[in-house]
Amino acid sequence: MTSPLVPRKPDSDQREYRIITLPNKLTAVLCSDPETQSAAAALAVAAGQLQDSPEVQGLAHFLEHMLFLGNEKYPGESDFDSFCASSAGYSNAWTSMDRTVYHYVLAHDKLKDSLDRFSGFFSCPLFSEDLTDRELNAIESENNKNLQEDSRREFQLLRSTAKDAHPLQRFGTGNIYSLKEVPEKKGTNTRQHLLDFYRNKYSANIMKLAVLGREDLDTQEAWVRDYFKDVPNHSLEPLHGTAGDGTPFDDGWKKVFRVIPVKERRKLVLFFPCPNTYDVYRTKPLRLVSHCIGHEGPGSLLSLLKEKGWATELGAGTGTQSTHFSIFEISVKLLEQGLPNYLEIVSLVFQYLLVCFRKAAHSDRDRIRDEMQHIEEMNFRYRSKVREDQYTEQLACNLTRYAEEDAICGPDLFFEPMDQAVVDELVDKYFHPSNMRLHLIAPESEQPDIPADAKWEEEFWYKTRYLRLPVDPKHASLWTSPDLKCHDKLFLPPPNPYTPDSAEMKEGSKVTSDSNEEDVAPTLILDKPTLKLWHLLDTSFKQPKASAHIQLNNFCVERSARSAICLRMILELLHEVTNEEAYEAEEAGLVFDVTNTSHSSVCSGLRLTFKGYHSKLPVLVKRIMAVIANLDVMQHQGAFELVKEATVLDYRNRKFQQNYAHAMIAVNEACEHPFWSNEERLKECETITMEEVQAFLGEFKSEMLVESVIVGNLTAEEAATMMESSLAPFSWGPLSPENVPTLELTKVPEGVTVLREQLTPDPGSVDSSVVTYLQIGPREVRTEALLELLCQMMDKEMYGQLRTVEQLGYIVSCSQQFRFGVCSLRLLVQSVHPPSFLEVRIETFLTAFTKHLTEMSQEDFAEHVESLITKKKEKDRSSERRCDRFMNEVCSHTYMFSRKHQIAGVLATVTKDDLIAFFHKHVSPASTSRAKFTSHVTGKTALDTEKEAGGELDVTPESARQVLMFDKGAVPFPIEGQSADLPEPKILSIGEYRKTAERYKVQK
Repeated sequence: MTSPLVPRKPDSDQREYRIITLPNKLTAVLCSDPETQSAAAALAVAAGQLQDSPEVQGLAHFLEHMLFLGNEKYPGESDFDSFCASSAGYSNAWTSMDRTVYHYVLAHDKLKDSLDRFSGFFSCPLFSEDLTDRELNAIESENNKNLQEDSRREFQLLRSTAKDAHPLQRFGTGNIYSLKEVPEKKGTNTRQHLLDFYRNKYSANIMKLAVLGREDLDTQEAWVRDYFKDVPNHSLEPLHGTAGDGTPFDDGWKKVFRVIPVKERRKLVLFFPCPNTYDVYRTKPLRLVSHCIGHEGPGSLLSLLKEKGWATELGAGTGTQSTHFSIFEISVKLLEQGLPNYLEIVSLVFQYLLVCFRKAAHSDRDRIRDEMQHIEEMNFRYRSKVREDQYTEQLACNLTRYAEEDAICGPDLFFEPMDQAVVDELVDKYFHPSNMRLHLIAPESEQPDIPADAKWEEEFWYKTRYLRLPVDPKHASLWTSPDLKCHDKLFLPPPNPYTPDSAEMKEGSKVTSDSNEEDVAPTLILDKPTLKLWHLLDTSFKQPKASAHIQLNNFCVERSARSAICLRMILELLHEVTNEEAYEAEEAGLVFDVTNTSHSSVCSGLRLTFKGYHSKLPVLVKRIMAVIANLDVMQHQGAFELVKEATVLDYRNRKFQQNYAHAMIAVNEACEHPFWSNEERLKECETITMEEVQAFLGEFKSEMLVESVIVGNLTAEEAATMMESSLAPFSWGPLSPENVPTLELTKVPEGVTVLREQLTPDPGSVDSSVVTYLQIGPREVRTEALLELLCQMMDKEMYGQLRTVEQLGYIVSCSQQFRFGVCSLRLLVQSVHPPSFLEVRIETFLTAFTKHLTEMSQEDFAEHVESLITKKKEKDRSSERRCDRFMNEVCSHTYMFSRKHQIAGVLATVTKDDLIAFFHKHVSPASTSRAKFTSHVTGKTALDTEKEAGGELDVTPESARQVLMFDKGAVPFPIEGQSADLPEPKILSIGEYRKTAERYKVQK
């Protein structure tokens, strides 16, 4: 008997692996991790959208939905989701062109039961008639959510214009029209199509399973063999039935497409169809091409385009790929000046490809490839753990693409020497104008050189307007001329100065993999009025890496909307002037980022994050901090204008966010102090000057409180030296009283319902949205424990009732929030139904949940508690994650480094009666002390429906600046059986409400 196959794993990975194949030919990779608090599994099947019938487009995606809705072993329609939720986990799935992936995560002691349930997806699904009809509404809602998304619209255009009758041409998401109305017109049944697809496209031999748990490999193998043995094997090849369809890229596809976006966007994309890259993953020849043309350092195409003021971003690589083909994409995000020069940009692309790269000495390209190989090898050897469900998802997908022994390392490593002649052949054969499709994406009024007789077309599914034109032969001839010269500022990437040169692990760490994480905390090693440095030498993850967070605090950044924009411009300018250096560092495994906000903890200034190999981390930190200390805005006029234009565009396009995002922003504006709206920021950004930003920068740097956390493979002495030397170029004093960060949150009155209404800012958005914010109170350990436990119980129940049973919409969620030191519960629904109807359904659900909670058995309650305790005791997966957690505590000035363990301790004492009392006080519609703020956004469908019925909505454009306050006892949205009588609300302007309400205060 042959030994089980064991894939290569990272040096820092202490888990054990085994790959097995069942008698039905289903392949599984097993992973045993005795330390994990979570178990996870994923299954990838080599079947997807390319197998959709023209008659039932979106069928593969619809099947993915249906497999969650019951099987012969566990027929309950929400059984699997509810099981995962009650075990502190969740489940999800996605469908691509050539594969469908199902995945989940939950408490480690539930793995066996979960595999039993999960296997039923693939061995005995029900596809019940009533659920089939009902779930079509979820598909429709999901599609509605995507209709205004430009990336979705452009990808479907890429597909819809493929060769007639080719599978690529089909509509992968699906909607009611494609999945129900079209089949009905042709006299066929959607459910029967589902059954046929499952029987003819799903087979054990093209399924790859990944399992991760605490159990040893023998135990896992026994479970997998038992539970998955009944998955039928039809001996299918991957993507069964599509191999003979030929290329989808005919001459009609290889054209110039002028595309009109929803948002204000300017983008140039070049597409070059190529063979799929999975067959050559051991050498990865196209990775070298994408690395060079997508490089952002000195000599790069992007560097030149930025210098000219034509572009802000450039990406290159195989963005679209399947078993039978791939599309290499070169995408350029244009500035206004770049749009009329798009042909020159295309010329520069070909100059780089065909001259700079293609004609380079093979030895020069070998040097680059060797450097890539060295860095990828280092990154793989010392890879950090990721979330268990993400990891099993990766492993299952990898098994569909790579040899079994390369299931972990296949996507990353270079296994064999590169023959540069092969690269030359690829460039010569595929990277030329006759094999190119070009998208020029911009508002119609800005599209250059539109022919007078232009015939605009409309894509069927998303209604995207586009114009199809031939590639001008004159331009194509110039781009490929034997005399083509390369711009003198374009050259291949130079050697990377950040390539790691040491993997030495420091001695003296008191933290080991066996340490009780509750006792693991950083030490304050620099304690000055203007500088606080916390440090932890941590080699427990066996990685030569470290992480450093540095926050520069000064509340002058929140004095006004203009001050906030000054900080935003400094932030964007830092990104721009450090981009080449930061890019090279990131290519070598060192990541730098700077932000001016944080959703997890208070941030009033600039927060800088550095993480990666310890040997070069101090070099990067010192250089970036020197840039901030010495930044002269006046010396970077070109960069300033570039980032200003990009920032203005960002604020203009925020009206096209999903409507639930607008609803959340409306809550934030009413409750957060300070708060500056997107409209206020846009107004200031349009007129901001370099001189103002330079003056503000001087003020910001003159007074600061610097707070920092450093965790990983750096000693206390090295950390202190790095910090002090990096800050040496600065000269600053302590914060004056007015510049000490003070953040406040409106206190929603108990028993009162506050309502804010608005029309969707995006007139094309069909969905409406409701966000209900239930304010709990100050963030204390017991409150946090009760809130998280309640949220765990409510989330899937709410999803199951409002999304699955009532089919209100695709987006339904329940989540806890901890903002400015205050706890709250947020309920969210997005749907084509009007907000008032959604509000009633939410209140009805909460009323019903009262009974659900009261009747819950002690056994089920204890199971919820234990699974959440297990989740809270989960160890950090990396020093990076540990540093993030510590920094949140430091910047919030709470310093509860064992917070999650303290919550676990409180959970162990919580009773069912405690939770019921908590629910009745803060959440139940019957509560007289509930503090409720609800935000409504009305979308196009609700508006149109009301107009067609001859009615008028109460909401007007002026409503957005008002707040309606209903007194205690009022029932603004009565559920069935409640009286509809209510007193008139008190109407305040948003300014009055913010000014007069009581506040919670957080002072740093």
